[in-house]
Amino acid sequence: MTGCFAQDLSQEHPAGDVICKETFDYPDGELPDDWWSEGKQAVIKEGKMYVDANKGVSTVWLDRELSGNIRIGYDVHIESSTDNANNMNCFFLYSDSTGISLSNSGDLRKSGNYKLYHEYKGYIFTYVADREDPPGGRFRLRDCPGFHLLQENYTYENRAGVTYRIRIEKMNNNIRIYVNGNLIIDKVDIEHNPVHEHGLFGFRTYHTELWWDNLVITRL
Repeated sequence: MTGCFAQDLSQEHPAGDVICKETFDYPDGELPDDWWSEGKQAVIKEGKMYVDANKGVSTVWLDRELSGNIRIGYDVHIESSTDNANNMNCFFLYSDSTGISLSNSGDLRKSGNYKLYHEYKGYIFTYVADREDPPGGRFRLRDCPGFHLLQENYTYENRAGVTYRIRIEKMNNNIRIYVNGNLIIDKVDIEHNPVHEHGLFGFRTYHTELWWDNLVITRL
């Protein structure tokens, strides 16, 4: 089964070029060849990438290296969450400092345990429910290795049954993240690690049943 419609992501493209587009319009069943899961296994269901991690965790990687200034956009929709975690996270520009590809070391993270990812290189965007003020949202941007908190905001909303459009923009050392057009994170990364310039993108969730769709990655 083929996957992400894209030019070769290892090549440079002019600003504005769509370098990856994935709508998950495949028959129900296994993921396309260029995706893989760690933890609970994601599947294709009704033209979307779906995972039920209500009793666990899941990370789903796109096996394509990204680099430079990029925009990552996708839809995400929570079906249910047993403890109202409403967890809609992602990794971006993620890599192994030893040079081993993440696809070749997946067995080391077979459980999907969150701590297993903290010593790799890259950024983590966390979008969960604010349990002190439901249905508010809690947003965090972290820098790894070290799991350093770059920015945290309590704002906007986080509801099951709503489709959210996430947009992540990395321009040099400035990272901006939008949810349904609302600017949530705006951070100039000048702190812990060198700015991450290349790596993989992956979806992440915890104690949540949800789907993702309409992934578009664009060169800025």
